[in-house]
Amino acid sequence: MRRGALRRFDKLKSATAEMPVKLTWDRRLSERRASGNAVGEDRRQTDRRKKPPFTWNTADFVVVKPAGRQAPRSKKSKRS
Repeated sequence: MRRGALRRFDKLKSATAEMPVKLTWDRRLSERRASGNAVGEDRRQTDRRKKPPFTWNTADFVVVKPAGRQAPRSKKSKRS
């Protein structure tokens, strides 16, 4: 939920009371990236941030599905 959207939060909270849904507030106070300047050697090929879905701007919320379980990483054997 977008910070400060109290009425929307209350409405969604009561509408989803019987559903397995968890509502959480956006905890960010400001943009984390202060500037567009590259820092040292940036290994990322592209920016991973995406445009938020339309519900963020029009309805003050985003639906996030839980991440699926990932297979455990295989440990590389040490060579003797």
